[in-house]
Amino acid sequence: MASKENRSISAAILKQPILVLIILFIVVVGFVNPSFVSIANLKNVLVDASIYGVSALAMTIAIICGEFDLSLSSNFMWSQIFFCYLLNSWGNTYLGILAAWLCMLLTCMFFGALNGLIVVKGKVSSFITTLGMMMMIKGLCLVFTDGQMVSTSNEFVKMMGKGTLFGFSYLTYIFIFMVLMAFYVMKYTRFGRSLYATGGNYTAAQLSGINVEFNKFIIFVILGLAAGISGSMFVCLMRAGSVLYGADLSLTCVAATVIGGTPLSGGKGSVLRTVIGVLVIYVLYKSLAFLGLQGYFNTLIKGLALLLVVTFDAYMSKTGKRGINVGKRAQ
Repeated sequence: MASKENRSISAAILKQPILVLIILFIVVVGFVNPSFVSIANLKNVLVDASIYGVSALAMTIAIICGEFDLSLSSNFMWSQIFFCYLLNSWGNTYLGILAAWLCMLLTCMFFGALNGLIVVKGKVSSFITTLGMMMMIKGLCLVFTDGQMVSTSNEFVKMMGKGTLFGFSYLTYIFIFMVLMAFYVMKYTRFGRSLYATGGNYTAAQLSGINVEFNKFIIFVILGLAAGISGSMFVCLMRAGSVLYGADLSLTCVAATVIGGTPLSGGKGSVLRTVIGVLVIYVLYKSLAFLGLQGYFNTLIKGLALLLVVTFDAYMSKTGKRGINVGKRAQ
């Protein structure tokens, strides 16, 4: 009986090694600094993870479809800056705030649509396309602001950033809603299944009647939308926008996706596992601060965590005990 229980525990650990590792890490850091495991700190981790988490969900869907977007960071910068600018111009009424938000989202989606058109109609690789768009949007941000930070004192935005419901930030609820919506679309809709098929085998999906070009195009529009939502959440928290904020968004989203178990080869993956990947990254970030290490260690630890996870998964795949189960469809 005991051996069966041991085998079942080992099997559970092999299926969810990242979740087990993050729990152990929290316990160890909490032992060194007990305030790390306080409810207030864990809520702060959720808030920070929620902002990048929205974009990470979109990046995961894009990777499942066989694409990715290097311009996500620049689009995120633009969304902050333009939203603050519009709030300062139109934000005296609730209707003006809504108009500012929608206008900002439309511009972000427009940049995404440009990426999609170039990739689909121009037959240019997404790497080259989004690299060029990344530089173009960042240049636009610098020209628009003359390299300066843009801030806003809008009270509604301040309330959204600081307000809570049942003790949790409004921003966390926005992220949870986006997670549920992404999970539903990818698991239960024809569109979601067609994205898996497109990323798994483009030619076979095309021959089966799936509109693969539309899928590729709409993915970049979704990425632009996600960047806009993430940017507006950031403005609610910081009430400012700058080209200095979010430069690492694209690579962080890719890291969270891979750490969560979605392979870069496309056709497989899960948005729920990406949530775990985002939490892993932000628990690591927060723990470094509690251990007294400088913020410069964040990038180092993020890269190290990514390498360790990918190496571990490759080892488990080779031995036939695939740990993060990247070959499984959305859970």
